[in-house]
Amino acid sequence: MKRFLVCLLMVLLCATAAAEPLSYTMDLAGTYCYPEGCDEPDAAYIYRYAYPLMAGDDQVSLMINEFYTYMVDDALAFAVPMAAEEVAMDGIQSYTNISSEVTCNSDDFFSVKISNESFMGAATSNVVSGHVFARSGDKAGTVVSLPYLLGILNADETDSWLLDRQTAKADTMVRTLVWDIIQEQLADGLIAYYDDLTYEVFEGNFYPEEDFYLDESGSLVFFLQEGTVAPVSEGVLYFPFTLEELLDEI
Repeated sequence: MKRFLVCLLMVLLCATAAAEPLSYTMDLAGTYCYPEGCDEPDAAYIYRYAYPLMAGDDQVSLMINEFYTYMVDDALAFAVPMAAEEVAMDGIQSYTNISSEVTCNSDDFFSVKISNESFMGAATSNVVSGHVFARSGDKAGTVVSLPYLLGILNADETDSWLLDRQTAKADTMVRTLVWDIIQEQLADGLIAYYDDLTYEVFEGNFYPEEDFYLDESGSLVFFLQEGTVAPVSEGVLYFPFTLEELLDEI
């Protein structure tokens, strides 16, 4: 049955008409300095951002542009001014640098890895996030979560019980796979995980339904933020799996 699901999904993906990779630039970028009107050397807080901007006028490209434009507008209207006011009195210049990398640009998906580096007066922190946009089907142009990508939820599903059940099923499966890898790395001493790390702590810091992006081969790359299960010096931890490996576990 598992092998049938793998083959069926691959057939469906291959049956999709071949599409050109999306054309994009990295021009949705800007800098906000606080207090307003000052230059960077005099700013108490600097917010820099750079997101991919689609060059095409197709519906998917326009929807991706709308997604990132909204993110920028919302941040500049609310989160950025609030952060600036909190650090303005410290006397130390703080900053947030948001950069992006297109990690997959295939017929079926467009994936972006977002890196958020911040210094808010104490220490530098790095937070990673990922967006996977569907290029076809009912969810074309929107960010898809893990259950949809695995094919265990339909694009038009609205039943809240089924949504929660299938999301929990996907989360539990990936958490189990990643936890097994962590145990192997602990035994081999490859990563300096916290000595008192428990599954409960791991579970509370890892949300597989959204903590992933796709790489250029279409594999899913899950991540754990720095400082959550291991010292900050270990950085963000990455765990790649092919789609076939995950479907074999369903």
